[in-house]
Amino acid sequence: MTLTELAYRHRPLVGLLAVVLMAFGAFSYFNLPAREDPKVTIREAVVTTSYPGLSAERIERLITKTLEEQVRRVPEVEELRSTSMPGQSIIHVVIEDRYFNLDQIWDDVRQEVRAAQDKLPEGASPPQVNDEFGDVAVITAALTSDDWAMRDIADMAEHIRDRLYAVDGTKRVDLLGIQQERMWIEFSNARLAELGVGPDALQQTLSRQNVIRPGGELDTGDRAFLIEPSGNFESTEDVGDTLIRLPGEAGVVPLRDVATVRRGYRDPPARKAYYNGKPAVILAVSMLEGRSVLDFSKRATARLDEVRQSLPAGYRLDLVTLQERQVEKAVYGVSFNVLQTLAILLAVVVLFLGLRTGLIVGAIVPTVMLITVAIMGLFEMTLQRMSLATLVIALGLLVDNGIVVAEEFKRRLGEGVERDATLRAVGSELALPLLSSTLTTILVFLPLMLAEHVSGEYTRSISLIMLISLLTSWVGSMTVTPLLCHRFIKAPEPGATESDGGLSERIFRPLVAIYDRLLRRVLRARWAFLGAMTLLLVASVYAIGQAPSRFFPASDRAQVLVYLDLPTGVTARTTDARLQDVFEVLNDKDRFPQVQDYGAYVGFGGPRFVLSLTPIDPAPNQAFMVLNVGERAQVDPTVKQLRSLFRQEFPGLFARVAGMFLGPSDSSKIDIQATGPDAEVITRTADRIAEILRQVPGSNGVRHDWQNRIAKIRVAVDQARARRAGVTSADIAEALETYFSGRQVTEFREGDDIFPVVARAEAGERTDLDRLKTLSVYGDDGRGVPLMQVADFELQNAYARIHREDMTRTVTVEARNDRMTAEDMVPLIRPDLERLRADLPPGHGIELDGVVKESAEGQAALAANAPLCLGVIVLLLVAQFNGFRRPAMILATMPLVLIGVAIGLYVMGANFGFMPILGLYALAGIVVNNAIVLIDRIDIERAQGYAPAEAVVKASVRRLRPILMTTATTIVGLLPLIVFQDALFFGMASVMAFGLGVATVLTLGIIPVLYSLFCRTGPAQRES
Repeated sequence: MTLTELAYRHRPLVGLLAVVLMAFGAFSYFNLPAREDPKVTIREAVVTTSYPGLSAERIERLITKTLEEQVRRVPEVEELRSTSMPGQSIIHVVIEDRYFNLDQIWDDVRQEVRAAQDKLPEGASPPQVNDEFGDVAVITAALTSDDWAMRDIADMAEHIRDRLYAVDGTKRVDLLGIQQERMWIEFSNARLAELGVGPDALQQTLSRQNVIRPGGELDTGDRAFLIEPSGNFESTEDVGDTLIRLPGEAGVVPLRDVATVRRGYRDPPARKAYYNGKPAVILAVSMLEGRSVLDFSKRATARLDEVRQSLPAGYRLDLVTLQERQVEKAVYGVSFNVLQTLAILLAVVVLFLGLRTGLIVGAIVPTVMLITVAIMGLFEMTLQRMSLATLVIALGLLVDNGIVVAEEFKRRLGEGVERDATLRAVGSELALPLLSSTLTTILVFLPLMLAEHVSGEYTRSISLIMLISLLTSWVGSMTVTPLLCHRFIKAPEPGATESDGGLSERIFRPLVAIYDRLLRRVLRARWAFLGAMTLLLVASVYAIGQAPSRFFPASDRAQVLVYLDLPTGVTARTTDARLQDVFEVLNDKDRFPQVQDYGAYVGFGGPRFVLSLTPIDPAPNQAFMVLNVGERAQVDPTVKQLRSLFRQEFPGLFARVAGMFLGPSDSSKIDIQATGPDAEVITRTADRIAEILRQVPGSNGVRHDWQNRIAKIRVAVDQARARRAGVTSADIAEALETYFSGRQVTEFREGDDIFPVVARAEAGERTDLDRLKTLSVYGDDGRGVPLMQVADFELQNAYARIHREDMTRTVTVEARNDRMTAEDMVPLIRPDLERLRADLPPGHGIELDGVVKESAEGQAALAANAPLCLGVIVLLLVAQFNGFRRPAMILATMPLVLIGVAIGLYVMGANFGFMPILGLYALAGIVVNNAIVLIDRIDIERAQGYAPAEAVVKASVRRLRPILMTTATTIVGLLPLIVFQDALFFGMASVMAFGLGVATVLTLGIIPVLYSLFCRTGPAQRES
């Protein structure tokens, strides 16, 4: 018993199941978790270790290399990227793409880091492993105030954070931009030398007095009394009143007479945040896995509205980024495209098949769509731009099976076959051929499902949605559609002819006649036709190779990203001051009326507010800004305006300005690496690579990540003189650190806040280079010695950044281009790079990195499983036709899609990248289905007694209408993505529409020609 007969026997059950699944699909649409983009697992953790004052070379040698060697023992690690800078080591640990359960891997990484900790130099902080590096802040809000101090703003931000944690679905709330408080004790070197008091004496006195220790418990027998000695500092005055004992019998002196005691903030400032040019505390809110961005954002923003109403006067709470807006735009925008496509599709089907048959076929589309969403709900899949746009593409494919079933049902009724017999015949004869064609279409998407690459993970929902929707379509066409046809299709009246047909017949009648004449002419010039197709194919391959390439398209977000670099060696204070100048210009609404608001971050990259946008590593000479410009059309003009602004008005700032991007990498930025052990060689090579990139027309933002060198003062201690003076190298290092950078001597406690009390030289001395020589160094005996008596001084150049990749020193040169993508730049610079590579010493090299490397890896990941999928398709075809000739003819039609693809790329101005490549895979499966249908009909005509040559023509003419109909419905399904220029799917839809249209027309010629050659039939004679 066939599936169709089984469905007919249990019609009430089939109807009930369909209605229930459709209802659950409608429910799931409004309740499935919604996201802007598909979830991509960030397989990256950051290991951070600090050692203030240590140079970049010593950080690399003593800390970074030690940790790298230990972490590399974890077998799942694919890549290590590290940055060694003065006082800090940052290591990015990247796991291979095939791993998804990362918790155990991160535990292994932590274990190796702990094992390496004993090998680190004394004074290094314990390494911190951050494995939540990929958390996305779905909401960022800015708390600002003109009337309250930063400590008050921080306290209010902590209160708001506590309120947000009470919102269901909140995972974490980070507070960014808070400036840690300090109690500063600023002294004069001359004054301490005059009194004979060293910094060590200050530390001992303050730390021993500022205690918060219990004195025990007094037990009197009947009662117990707690004993609590005083001494804890409760105010700035308490610190200043501390009595410092002078050497010998000179007595004591209050600390305020020795040094200035004041309360302030960390200096230089660290990781400051701004909103619209005002100091701010940024609240970055991330969401628990599996929650809907739309639902969570509504709850969180409602809570923020409540908080905003209760804020004291002088505070302001604004939203900086809200992912809900982007998700609504992506989900609801594509959903509207689905409805548009559905309406157009129904109109086309009704036009081709007539009202009654068209409605029967069209009914399968919403049924399959809602059941697909229901299955997505069962498997806890998400609604995002990728899955919904795939439904748009699938719409045109869903009706193919229904059209074939309805046409066959109608044809048999017209031949006088009884309805029940027609139902049985349709179910038995079409089930396997339609299943085979459905599976071939699914199989072409299988490489995407199996690709072990981040780009494959980003687009994997395409293959999953295609699998679900097409299998559901086949089941529906074997159950629901035959039942509807059995119930509603009318048999043609006795004696009716084609001339009695409706509008569709009047449209196709002249088309059929034209096709009949052209096909007979083509069959008389078969070899010439094949030669022309070969030439077109070769030309198309060449044209596609010359088309602009782009791994993933630009984003439709109306945001502009600005990365600012100052020369290395400057402090965050200098970076902050220069950023203030930029704020003054951006706040000028006459010059930048399109800028609605902006957030800025000094010394770090802020929160990750988009999954694909990795924040920059912390550095005092860098800043990051994100500008909201209202509309996507304003992005490119704003980018050009800002580039001109920084070039003309801020020559000391190196600015990189760009729009947002889709996919895992920015396709507008090219990265080229110089690798090797010799720092001088690779930095010189990087400079030459930068010159090569600057010569490419349209290049901008050319830089390398080692940046400029910095000045380092080497204090060469004369050990003999130092021993005679009674001081050691440790005494000298501590004196230098205390005098210029400051040293914590105790801590100040206020409520639940604890912050350091730091001793350092007063501002006029610690910023004066000449004070270095006269600095007093104190030994164990308490006597001060000028530093110049025990040491010599030498000014040296040192590297400010040392980057390594996979344990090899690496300099990365980056550039952007206004006229072409990174992949288009490669052919222009490759000859110069090859010549430069040939001149490098052994052990050094030049490599392409970034989006160029990721694009090649993504395409390779797709191609790795293509032979397997092609092999399964061949097996299906051989099994269906029980031979090799017909499968060979069918496979020969696959390359024809390239002709239409080339036309589509150039006509629509689309870039050739990862998404159009997916379109190529899809086209191959769709064109194969047309060839299967056509060859199957030719065999039927021959079995009915027609001569082989005539059977080829008759079958081709008979299959013209269903083939054109299925092609038209598929193209119609792609039109909304093309007309509205969907940011992600425009290139793919353009390639599929033109490729399918051209390939279908050519298939209607190439299959008859190949059949006549493979089966040795002569040209058909024209019928009278």
